[in-house]
Amino acid sequence: MARATAMRAFKLALLILALVPTLWLRGAKPPEPRDAAIVLADLMPALRDSLPDTGALRLEGAWHIAGRAHTLGTLSALAQSQGGLVAVGDRGGILWFDRPDRPGSWHARFAPLVDLDWRQYHHPTDAESLFVEPGSGDLVVGYEDAPTLVQFSPDLARRSRIPLPVLAEWPENQGPEAMTRLADGRTVIVGEAYAHWLDRTRHPGLVFPATPRPFETPARFELVMPAGYRPSELAQMPDGRLLVLGRHFGLMGFRSVIAIFAPQDIRPGAAITPHVLARIDDPRIRDNYEGMTVTREADGGQIVWLISDSNEMVWAQRTLVLKLRIGPEALLAPAR
Repeated sequence: MARATAMRAFKLALLILALVPTLWLRGAKPPEPRDAAIVLADLMPALRDSLPDTGALRLEGAWHIAGRAHTLGTLSALAQSQGGLVAVGDRGGILWFDRPDRPGSWHARFAPLVDLDWRQYHHPTDAESLFVEPGSGDLVVGYEDAPTLVQFSPDLARRSRIPLPVLAEWPENQGPEAMTRLADGRTVIVGEAYAHWLDRTRHPGLVFPATPRPFETPARFELVMPAGYRPSELAQMPDGRLLVLGRHFGLMGFRSVIAIFAPQDIRPGAAITPHVLARIDDPRIRDNYEGMTVTREADGGQIVWLISDSNEMVWAQRTLVLKLRIGPEALLAPAR
């Protein structure tokens, strides 16, 4: 009993030590929201004199989103919507918002994707991954601890389950963290779980020929992440290559990597090792990044957008949005 108590105290001390750098180096305080408003703070003025080094992806924008809704800060997946960007969270919420780099007034709207009371009816609420169906605009959402995807109409008025028993193989709280629909129609899902007990770099991947059908059996592959990092999001670049977002939590807080690989590498039985393009470890902008999408710009450039999950811990974490431009060195980087 005493030993168990001591172990719990030791783990708590490690958590506190991990959060200290995050708190000490936090920088500007969050904007104070008024009433139920969602507010946006531009962090770039404080960063431009000494721009964070983000490798082959150049930081062009950084913003802090805040609001009074306690579930607003739990956003875990990001995609493009018809009017801008859309994010879903692990407390049943959804946020539609304008790109923050556009001139004029910024607008955002937060709503419940699924009422948390639905948990008593065994309806999943912990959304971790997302893609938007081309054409229909339907949202397909992956959930933690649930062997099912859920497909929502764009207005959220209709929802349908897509049971996938294969997801039940993944341990609790290590489910479909990363998911995307490829330009060739395939759906790719990567789990946070480890593919092998003794290997802390390999993660299980599933590939479906289209949007998954109920009870469909997928092909399998493995994604080999840098040591210490788990996959948290997938996104396809306009040039076809795939980006994977990885996160690591340690004594110095959260760190992230963005790596690249080719879609043709996704084959049954393959073990894919992406090439790392960027690292986000500057204490001024690092956080628990879980959502990522890529846009094609009017000038032909490609922009990576990230959003972080604050886990409702606004005293220690923030909901940050980063804009990262893909530079020439990234465009020439090997995809495998």
